[in-house]
Amino acid sequence: MEEPSGNQQQFASAFEGAFAGLQVELEKAWMAQLAWPLRVAAAARAGLRFAAAEPSAAQTLTNDALAAGPEGIVRHERLIAYLRGGLALGRQERPENDRLPEITEHAMASGIVMLVAQRVDLGRAAELPALVPEVIQFVLTPYLGAEEARRIAAEHIKGS
Repeated sequence: MEEPSGNQQQFASAFEGAFAGLQVELEKAWMAQLAWPLRVAAAARAGLRFAAAEPSAAQTLTNDALAAGPEGIVRHERLIAYLRGGLALGRQERPENDRLPEITEHAMASGIVMLVAQRVDLGRAAELPALVPEVIQFVLTPYLGAEEARRIAAEHIKGS
């Protein structure tokens, strides 16, 4: 087995640090709410604020991970899987949610990560907090319907 290069080790360390920082922010936001939709809304806000405040960490978690070869892609997929876990709980919100396509959570999590990657890559990470209402509505719509997702997004912003 090949020894990882210094660059690979440096990337791995940077990724793990950035991932841990993001997890702390998401977990704090998640635990501050009781209901799943409000937890998702709070976590979306916390994640986008984290990316805006820590664009180098966001860069490491997104664009750098995808550019780091197989190990980076594995780490990037771990980030997506982590985000998917919280979203999958939305299947319990309504009986018909068990019929959602299996790829729903992966698509939602990947979409958010791609949005962050794009803004960071363009040097526009500071814009991410302004997108919170849209992101909340985006991730809640498959589980709650457009009207309820829009209401929660609007209420969450009023309360922040």
